[in-house]
Amino acid sequence: MININNVSHHIGKQQILHDISLSLPPAQVIALIGPNGAGKSTLFSLLARLQPLQSGQVSFGIEDEARDIANCEARTLAKTVAMLSQDNQVQGRLRVHELLMFGRYPYHQGRPTANDQQQVDEIIKRFELEPLADRFLSTLSGGQRQRVLIAMIVCQDTPYLLLDEPLNNLDMYHSGRLMRELRALSHQQQKTVVIVLHDINQAAQFADTVVTMKDGRVVATGHPVDVITQKTIKALYDVDVAVLNHQGRPVIVDTA
Repeated sequence: MININNVSHHIGKQQILHDISLSLPPAQVIALIGPNGAGKSTLFSLLARLQPLQSGQVSFGIEDEARDIANCEARTLAKTVAMLSQDNQVQGRLRVHELLMFGRYPYHQGRPTANDQQQVDEIIKRFELEPLADRFLSTLSGGQRQRVLIAMIVCQDTPYLLLDEPLNNLDMYHSGRLMRELRALSHQQQKTVVIVLHDINQAAQFADTVVTMKDGRVVATGHPVDVITQKTIKALYDVDVAVLNHQGRPVIVDTA
């Protein structure tokens, strides 16, 4: 479980987040949706301790096992939560399999074991990266690099994954493939996967819980069929849509 209590954030005189309080359930795919500037990426950066909390509290886990990020030791946090931000920049001349091994660093501390190599090999296969494994990152397309970065995050093998716009640069096949893999990680390995998505239909199809945000506030939280409605989409984006139903999941069709 991720507990967010009374979190606010300012940049200069501008308030980005307004007293956010959320309890995000474990072992689910949780999608954050909302317009540009809603505060989703700022909230992510606070959850991953990329920025210090200005107010409030964030913890991962349940009761006695909960880890407060404000005082959690860095190595312990690295084994608890992994994050992919929108502006990941990988420097240096690295091959794909070498980058994935960096995801194992909290465990091997620079001395990879046979188990670390097995983990990397399994993720390469799971994410269909075999043809890319020996290629340098500089030779990859934007979509290929995105898939490799996500695979590196999964290699970190944390109970919590935070992914900010992971579908950037991915085509229809790889977007669907990634979302299915993340759902499998959540449901089969009990990982909590929190994703910022602009593709509302991907959120509707694959998320267990949807959190909507606007102007730095949480608007609604719940199952996609309860949250993704004509009224909600109009309130969030000021767009008129039709909401259809496919196998118990909403499907958004723009009618503008």
